[in-house]
Amino acid sequence: MFKAGAALASALAVAGVVAAIAMAQQPVPTVAVTASPTAVSAQVTGAIAAGPTRFTITRARARLGLSVYFGLLNPGVSIDELQATLERDDRTRGSQALGLVSIQASAVLTRDETRRDVTFRLKPGLTYVMVSEPDTEGDNPPASRGISTFTTSAQSNGATAPRPDATVRMVDLRFRGATTLPRRGVVRFENFGGVPHIAVAFPLRPRVTTAQFGRAIRSDNERAVARLLAGQPVGLQTLISGGGASDDQQVTFSRVGRYGLVCFFNEHHRLGMYRIVRVR
Repeated sequence: MFKAGAALASALAVAGVVAAIAMAQQPVPTVAVTASPTAVSAQVTGAIAAGPTRFTITRARARLGLSVYFGLLNPGVSIDELQATLERDDRTRGSQALGLVSIQASAVLTRDETRRDVTFRLKPGLTYVMVSEPDTEGDNPPASRGISTFTTSAQSNGATAPRPDATVRMVDLRFRGATTLPRRGVVRFENFGGVPHIAVAFPLRPRVTTAQFGRAIRSDNERAVARLLAGQPVGLQTLISGGGASDDQQVTFSRVGRYGLVCFFNEHHRLGMYRIVRVR
């Protein structure tokens, strides 16, 4: 009897450990987001639990490329103030709105995409702002935007984000981290600098060196850059603020090979923010 009792106790202990591990490794929850050039909304009925969360963005209109941003307003800043500043920036071609919000994650849907996922860690007890913005030609401001909010609760979702296939770190004006990216997979982008960054990948012709690519990129000469390329660029990470902001992006490259990774925000490319990576 005592042996059977000991065996039962041991089995219960093992079951408890397994249950604890399972609870500690809850799958990442998914929040559906509907976005268009004039509206964006999260399909939730209340506060979202804090922790790693996947946002599945579905574009309501399929004719335009669309960017969606997830941010935290700086203390004392209201939604109305952010919206008014965005409209003023459109008229003056300024960027004052970036001083009012910390962009925690973002995603871009090309003209050919109707859905895209982005995963990042939600902080507890906060109000997040979402902004949808249609792509425009050249430097023209968007004709419209969608803006809305959602809140997070003090409760944790207990999830653990899956390990990405690669991690790219943006530190000050340099790309760090992985030098090899997956052709199809998830890449985590982390911005530890003090300013926002983006990441665009340019497929390179064979034997193009870092020095050659750097000279062409810094020159802002489109013909010089085009002579080094083996195809169309791939947008990997749209705007993300510094201070440790991080999100997981689904990436798809049409071909393997060497790519030039570049940040063009605020002319960071002219200050040396480029790096050659390999896609396999």
